[in-house]
Amino acid sequence: MRVRRLAAALSLVSALPFVACVRTPPPHERALINNELCSQEMAKGDLTRAETFCDLGLEFSPQYADLWSNKGLIAMYSGRNDDAKKHFIKALRYNQEHLQAYQNLGAIYMQEGAYGKAHDNFRRALKVNPDNLESRYNLALALMKMGKMDESKKELRTLLAVNPGIADAHHTLGVIAYSEGEYDEAGESLSRATQLVQNSPQLWHDFGTVLMELGRFPEAREAFGNCAQLDGSNTSCVNNLALAQRKTALTDAAFKEIKDTQQAENSAPALYVLARQYREKGLLAEEESTYRKCVKLDAKYAACHYGLFQLFSEAHKREHATIACKNFLKYGTSEEFPTEYQTCERFLSDATF
Repeated sequence: MRVRRLAAALSLVSALPFVACVRTPPPHERALINNELCSQEMAKGDLTRAETFCDLGLEFSPQYADLWSNKGLIAMYSGRNDDAKKHFIKALRYNQEHLQAYQNLGAIYMQEGAYGKAHDNFRRALKVNPDNLESRYNLALALMKMGKMDESKKELRTLLAVNPGIADAHHTLGVIAYSEGEYDEAGESLSRATQLVQNSPQLWHDFGTVLMELGRFPEAREAFGNCAQLDGSNTSCVNNLALAQRKTALTDAAFKEIKDTQQAENSAPALYVLARQYREKGLLAEEESTYRKCVKLDAKYAACHYGLFQLFSEAHKREHATIACKNFLKYGTSEEFPTEYQTCERFLSDATF
């Protein structure tokens, strides 16, 4: 979960008890103009030009907090966090009610893992403006990182009382509940988060993880499927989708009845039928295991050898596929398996098949 950062340094306020109060003169008109130009260039992504305007503005008003805060943003966006902190602290020296400076200073401390300092800055930002939702959410994150879960939940619930439509807050409540083993509560929070924001792979992944814990495998399959569709490179979602698919199939009542019936019969034909059921459901590991049980029970049952050939050839395991294919041709006939027989013969005669 990422800390939110405010994007510009225009006319925002906060409280700084750790520095001496500095009485600052009103900013020069040219400083105001250059501050605006600096913000515009930052919005365009031209940090060099933005800093030029900020520096020019500071020549007119060296104690103008908004310019120092904008210089902090420029340094932060450039990856110069030490410079950014110095600039934000200077902004707070000249304006102890500069909300944006507190926010971004807190964000840097969060990134550095200095959660106590991040907490202090977000708390000061809230003293400036208790209605600032960004500050309250970031404070909740800092508290969570500090292991103060009850305090974090209190801030998140306060946030949601004001605005119940903040998906990140529901998500974070879900993460905390999951960490505490409260899976039902976690499921409710994460369900709400995915309802509010349906295009976030991370939300769907975390919701699916909780659903797996709750044994709600079909819903977990859907959640991981949504995640994988949104981000095909997310290996965790892809792997968990396969696991949820397997769990869904294995716990399906109708399929369980078929499985129990075929296993109870314990004949090669019954095991072959069961293996094909596994294949239809995409349970390849179970399919292979069942074919192996089949040929162990009856080494001459050709259909199970062909099933193994199919699996191995699809998995590009040529050596294993060759053995299975030869066994099939040994025990099967072209009259009984015309298409399969022809496919297997072509495989053996064509190394690039």
